[in-house]
Amino acid sequence: MATAPDPDEVLRSTRGKENFQRISRLLISGGTTLLREIFDLFCPPSSFPTKLKNPATEKQLKAAKLTKPQWDCLYPSPGVYGKSADFDITLLFRLLRSICNLAPPIMGWDVLPASTDHSLAADLVRIKHYRNSVYGHVNQQMEVTDDFDFLSLWREISGALVRIAAHVSPAKKHEWHEAINKFLRDPLTTEDERNEQELLEWYRNDMDVKKSIEELTVTTNEKLNEMQTFLKDIYELLEEKTQGANELYKLSEVQEFINRLGYTSGSSQSATG
Repeated sequence: MATAPDPDEVLRSTRGKENFQRISRLLISGGTTLLREIFDLFCPPSSFPTKLKNPATEKQLKAAKLTKPQWDCLYPSPGVYGKSADFDITLLFRLLRSICNLAPPIMGWDVLPASTDHSLAADLVRIKHYRNSVYGHVNQQMEVTDDFDFLSLWREISGALVRIAAHVSPAKKHEWHEAINKFLRDPLTTEDERNEQELLEWYRNDMDVKKSIEELTVTTNEKLNEMQTFLKDIYELLEEKTQGANELYKLSEVQEFINRLGYTSGSSQSATG
């Protein structure tokens, strides 16, 4: 029988746990603050309600597959609109990529960009990527035990944050560079423990959205296949009924109608291509 872990050992502060808390704070506190400032550049608070009223914006948001809590944050009640000060890092990232007209990196929004790509979009993707990397490579005790891994993560994340700050202003870039270096040396506080949970929630929320999109895709494909079968049956029935009847049914028009819907008689190809 396995020996139960020692509570004192589990709760004892270690270098690995401190490393994890610093990375979490860098991603959550630093990332949230800077993404909010960047978002306010694209969507100034004074004009954001007007943007949310725009049907084109609502269409973009629907395509982004926001969760209900995220919708409620943007549209709390009829005639009332959300403000960026209340948005968490998950929603800010999704808004930046959906309604701010940012061109995606060459590899897309879900792949780590090339090291030479220092565009704003690429650095936003890096923040999201390293969020996944931190949770994908730490153990159950939430530790980054290898100092080399910690320094590598710190360098990549802080570099992305400083470049994001530079899009606000040169002064903001200098301010964040100094603050990040100071935080690397400062003692941790009880506030830093909360960043661990926020990082986990960010990860879980993103995975939930991906799962919803995958389920929607499967359902849509199933419906399209059902429609294809239904249209094929209609065509075959009409073809049978028109045998021997002069101009009773115009099969050419029926076939043209089916083709416009994305199907051809006898084909099993999906309408989605």
